[in-house]
Formats: sequence, structure tokens, C-alpha cells
Amino acid sequence: MRRPRPSLLARILWWHAAAVLLTALAASASVYLFLNATADRFERQTLRSEALAVRDQLAARAGGAPAPASPGDRARLEAAGLGYAVLDARGTVVLDRLPAALRPALRIARGDGERYLTRRSRRAFYAALSVPVTLGGERHWIVAVQNLDHPANVVDDVIQQFLAHAALVVLPLLVLLLGVDALIVRSALRPVRRASALVRTVGPSRPDVRLAAADLPAEVRPLAEAINDALDRLTESLDTQRAFTADAAHELRTPITLARIRAEQVSDPALGAALKRDLDALGQIVAQLLEIAELDSLALVPHAPVDLAALAEQTVAAIAPLAYRRGHAIALDRPAAPVMVAGHAGFLARALGALVENAVQHTPSGTSVTVEVTSAGDVSVTDDGPGIASHQQDAVFQRFWRRERGAGGGAGLGLAIVARVASIHCGHVELVSRPGRTRFRFAMPRMTEEGPGRFVPPRDIR
Repeated sequence: MRRPRPSLLARILWWHAAAVLLTALAASASVYLFLNATADRFERQTLRSEALAVRDQLAARAGGAPAPASPGDRARLEAAGLGYAVLDARGTVVLDRLPAALRPALRIARGDGERYLTRRSRRAFYAALSVPVTLGGERHWIVAVQNLDHPANVVDDVIQQFLAHAALVVLPLLVLLLGVDALIVRSALRPVRRASALVRTVGPSRPDVRLAAADLPAEVRPLAEAINDALDRLTESLDTQRAFTADAAHELRTPITLARIRAEQVSDPALGAALKRDLDALGQIVAQLLEIAELDSLALVPHAPVDLAALAEQTVAAIAPLAYRRGHAIALDRPAAPVMVAGHAGFLARALGALVENAVQHTPSGTSVTVEVTSAGDVSVTDDGPGIASHQQDAVFQRFWRRERGAGGGAGLGLAIVARVASIHCGHVELVSRPGRTRFRFAMPRMTEEGPGRFVPPRDIR
């Protein structure tokens, strides 16, 4: 099974996080390299200044002879972490002002120009610069060295800790930036989510729903326009189908009526009765087709106060003879007070009749059927028959669905009519079934009473 792709928001945030992280790392590395190069230049300048100062001191003496280090000079060198040495052409140290930790710097290469390096020995991390000079007419090299681990040298410490401190600053900023990005992207996608919610409401009862393409981002506007075009074509096909069904049902009524008249003239009573039963069943199917076509033409019904409890009582009274003939027990449980709902009494009566008739016709003899009306505006029809298999429960409200295709007894439109009546009344119908108990619940908004005998319909259907 193919895994679903992550959401657009997740992908945008993921790639943006990757881009920002790479940018932050590249920027930090660039700054680190720049600071490191600047520090090297600063160290080199410091060492050159020290070497030239030593050269000037030696040149001021006759023949460039070295002099013993004064206490003040030693203190200055120790405070700055500096040291120096003077080597002759043979590499012999003729003047040594280097602490023991910095003596490995004497191995620095000597040439015609300046040589600079940084090294870490076992005892210190240092920078060294060799400067060629002429003293007393002979070639010498002054090697100036600075201990980079010395407390006086803070530049190197700042650079070494830069990346760690930069991470402590960059990472929270990155998280904050991603949070802001998430808010921006969610806000940008809000019209798309509203459009998705609107598309989910499209159905046989609301085929005219269309997306407002002008309110959507330009990137998804072509998709919205394509969806609207597809919905236009589907609506046209649905209207054609409904018109055909209604026209066919109208055209069939007259032939069925004529055929029934002729069936009454058949000399064989048994054959005539069988023909009339078949024609009555066919007439009922045609009536249901006309009824479903009429319901499909309505988005909402004209509402008027209807006493749902009284309507259920009338329905039970009308179907009770059929239930008794089939060996069923039928009972009504209703509140004493009226249960007022807003709707069309004729359509509601058809829906309740279809529910009760379904329970009577599709359960074996000896089954009990109970019709219950609640003060909340619900009607439940419960039977203790064999129940409906779980894999069939989602299909019972579909048009032309029958549990046994080969059996007679209708076209499978009764429960579809119930669902359509509930929909145009801003209500719903639900099924709960298990072996030994099946319950259909028809629910719709109840009217509120603002005074004696004065009822106001719910806001949803005003």
C-alpha cells in the first residue's frame, strides 16, 4: 500500500528548516573563517612589531651585541605571553628570551622572507614569526613567539568558542523562525482548507456548491476552476438522470392503471388477483420514484409546525393492521406533550411510514416493533428481528439497495427516501443493528416555544 505524502505545510517547513539550517551553518563557518583569518593577521602584526622592536634595540647597540634582559622586559613579555630569540646564520641561538613552553618554535623554517605558523605542542598552543634582519653586517633571524593559551590572549579564545555560542543563538532563532513560518503558511493555506471543507458538503442534496476560485491563491486557482467544471458536468448528468427517472415514472402510471383495469376483467380469479398484486407492487415502485424525484428537487422544505408525536401515532395506527396480519406486535412510546418540529408534514409522514413499514416487512413473524418519540425531536423504530449484517449497514440508505437482490418486495427506495427527508429537514437518520435488535433513529431540530402555542423554528432552517 502506497504511503500518503506528507502535508504541504509539513513539506514547506521541512525544506525551509533545511535551507535555514544550511544557511546558518554556512554563515557561521564563514564568520569563523573570517575571524580566524583576522586573528592570524592580528597575531602576525603583533609578532612583527615585537620582532622589529627587538631589531631596533639590537641595532642601537654597537655591533648589534645582545644585552641581558632587564626585569622590566621580562615582566612585559610574561604579561603578554610573548617571547623571542635571535639566531645567527648557522642556527645558533645568540639571544634567548623564550620560556621553556615556547622553545619548540625555534624549529620554524628560516628563509629570505618572513615565515609564520601556528602550532600546538605538548605544552602550549603558539604562533611564531621569523623575520630576517642584518645585525653587525651578518644575517640573523628574529623569532617572535606568542603563547595563544596565555590568559592575556583573548582573541583566540573568542574565536574558538564562537561556533558553540553561535549555535546557542542560532538554534533558538531557527525554532522561532520556523514557528513564524508555520503561522504564515497556515494562514496562506486557510482558504484552501475552507475550500476543502466546502467540497466535502457536495452531494445529491447540495449539487450547486461551487468553490470561490477568486478567493484562492493563484497556485491552486486552476485546480479550483477544474473542480467547478467537473461539478458542473456532474450536476448536469445528475439533473438529466433525475429528469429521466421522473419522466419515466410519469409515463408508466397510465399504462399501469390501464393494465390493472384489464386485470379486473380476467375471467380466472386467481390469475386476476396475482396480476393485480404485481401491478400494485409496480405502482408502488413508480410512486416511490416520483417521490424521490420530488424530494431531489428540494434543497429545503417550506417549514411549518408539525407535532412529531401525533404524526408517529397516526403512522402506527395506519400500519398496525398490516403488522397484525404478518404476526407482529407493534407499540408506541410517546410523550404526553406535543413534540413540535419545523418541516413538511407530508414528507415527514412518508419517512416515518417507510421506517415502520421496513421493520414490519423485513422481519419474521413474531417480531416486536416499537416506535419511540422523545421530547428532543427524535423518532426511533426498534425491532427484535435478526438484525442487519455489519457489512451491509453502510449501504441500507443507498437507492435501489436490497438485502436480497433476487427477492421481490420493492425497489429499495424506502430508506433512501427516509434519508433524503431527513436531509432536507436539516436532520439525520442513523442505524444501529446487531443480532436480535435493530434500531433506526430519525432526528431533526426541534422548534422552541416562545409563548403559549407560538413556536419558532431552529436557526438552521429559518
